[in-house]
Amino acid sequence: MNWKKIGDAIKNGFVAMLHGELLLRLRFDKYFPHIIYTFFLMWMMIWLSMKIENTMVKVEKNKTTLNDMKIYHAQKTVEVVSLDRISTVEDLLQKSGSDVELPVRPADRIIK
Repeated sequence: MNWKKIGDAIKNGFVAMLHGELLLRLRFDKYFPHIIYTFFLMWMMIWLSMKIENTMVKVEKNKTTLNDMKIYHAQKTVEVVSLDRISTVEDLLQKSGSDVELPVRPADRIIK
C-alpha cells in the first residue's frame, strides 16, 4: 500500500469538496437524470401523504358532524311525532287563543 497516494486522494477530495467540485470529480453528472427522477418521486410521495392526511382530517371532522346531525334529527323526529297527537294540537290551539275546537260529531259526507 502506498500511503502517499491515499493521502493525496484524501487531500484532493477535501479540496474538491471545498471548491464544490466533488460530485463532478466523482462523475455524478452522468447520474443527474436519475437523481432528479428520484427527487421527483420522493416529492410526490410526500405531497400525496399530506393530501391523504388532510382528507383523513376532513373525514373525522365530518364523522363528528354527522353524529351530531343524527342526534339532532332524532330530537326533531320526536318533536314532530309528539305534535301529531290530537291532545297536543288542542293544547297548542288553546294557548294561541284560536276558536278552532275538536269536532263534536263526525263530518257529513256530501254525495253527488
